[in-house]
Amino acid sequence: MNFLCRCCLLLFLSSLLIISSVDADGAGKQHSSAEDYLYLGSTALSEDDNSKAIDLYEKGIAALKDDGSESIITILSLETNLATAYSAIGGDVREKIIEHYEKAISAYDQIDPIDDKEIIEDAKSIASQSYFFYGMVLQDMEGTQQKSLEMYAHAVVLDPNLWAAWGNLGAVFHDHVKNYDEALNAYNKAYDVLTEQKNPTDPPADPKPILSQLQYRIGLCLTKNPDRKCALEGDPQTPVSCKEMANHAYSLAVQYDPDNESAKHMLATLTADATMKRASNKYVKDLFDRYAHDFEHSLVEELGYDGYARLRRGFDRAFGGRESLPTFSKVVDAGCGTGLVGEQFRNISSHLIGVDLSEAILDEAERLRPNLYNERIVGDITEVFRRKKPISLIVAADSFIYFGDLDPLFDAIEDGLDHEAYIAFTLENTDAETESTLNESKPDWRWQLTASGRFAHRKEYATKVGLAHGLTLIHYEKLDGFRHDHGKDVRGHLFVMQKGSSHKKDEL
Repeated sequence: MNFLCRCCLLLFLSSLLIISSVDADGAGKQHSSAEDYLYLGSTALSEDDNSKAIDLYEKGIAALKDDGSESIITILSLETNLATAYSAIGGDVREKIIEHYEKAISAYDQIDPIDDKEIIEDAKSIASQSYFFYGMVLQDMEGTQQKSLEMYAHAVVLDPNLWAAWGNLGAVFHDHVKNYDEALNAYNKAYDVLTEQKNPTDPPADPKPILSQLQYRIGLCLTKNPDRKCALEGDPQTPVSCKEMANHAYSLAVQYDPDNESAKHMLATLTADATMKRASNKYVKDLFDRYAHDFEHSLVEELGYDGYARLRRGFDRAFGGRESLPTFSKVVDAGCGTGLVGEQFRNISSHLIGVDLSEAILDEAERLRPNLYNERIVGDITEVFRRKKPISLIVAADSFIYFGDLDPLFDAIEDGLDHEAYIAFTLENTDAETESTLNESKPDWRWQLTASGRFAHRKEYATKVGLAHGLTLIHYEKLDGFRHDHGKDVRGHLFVMQKGSSHKKDEL
């Protein structure tokens, strides 16, 4: 995913149009055929007539070969604009896009013999954008992120004021390479260009949402290693907690864009905001939309997540083993993700419903596990519980961790479950040291918003809320090490509850 800036595309094209006009008219000379085609092609492209633009640019390139023109500006402009026109037209033309960006870059490599400083600067401007747009193409492709980094690096060398290239450079380092120090440096460069430079290249019409996203991403980089110290720019000899600097970054992000739900969520995480009772739907949706394609691989392979399988095993134990399990007429997989949990419970579900806020991750579930669900619903689980009642079983692994206050959630569960129906779910717990401290300093603590952006809950609180809504705990297990976070085991709990039951609790 490109973090920034496809919005500068048309601005870039218009700048090429100006360059080609100056090249053609500035000295009062008659247009050459190649320059005519460049001018007409740029006009067509600015009017979104991409097919016509492609035809004109290709004729311009053919004319260059016929008349032997050596204008580096014309060559660069034709090749770059042709690649960009192919990008705009859509379809299976990626090879064409790559071919012409490569030719533009190759043409720029021949600039050394040129002495005219104005031509050199114009060529650098176009070449930097060629590298930038080529980097965006590679960033979207599988296995080409390293080359994408190289293209963005070339772009910012040629034009240090190209803020979008700095931003995308940071995004590749952050999202793909996991080099958070380099990402932090690039994001800061993008931010500095937009806030401190007089002439940033292709500045956004409204910079505030971009500045908000940059500060949010800066905050993410600073919190990747919670124990690290960060040096203050004005006083490098007095390092402070990176958490403090992240707090400042998230605060700035919210100031720039009060609707930046991700930044507001992370700000509350760092400041332990007790007034924040659940993650916003927008935050959760954006989170899983962004990582839908890589979500399962990252969760299972990189973080060692096995909560989905342990939930089923714990559920079986609540019934004395698999041979004692009934078949449930209507099962809701709440926050289903890619279907890891649904797959575990499919064999005891007559009608299985997958619910998630992210349509992208539901599409990924269908791709990975075709026809797993009888229904797939994009929406808030609390609303679906009420809409789909009576429900015979709700399963939720790693889903309720985006709720702090469980009372409204359990109110919807109580409303949705049939009499004597069941719910099986997992929650996170704090680390052992934090739990011990909280138990001593605040024995009635209920939940804590952790540095991961997820909520951790006290076992006694979850049990109490369940009872308040007619749900009796019939089986409990500690779920320590069900995933990793920053190389450490995450502690958790597994609960099986029944509505309207006096069933005796089992505990492991």
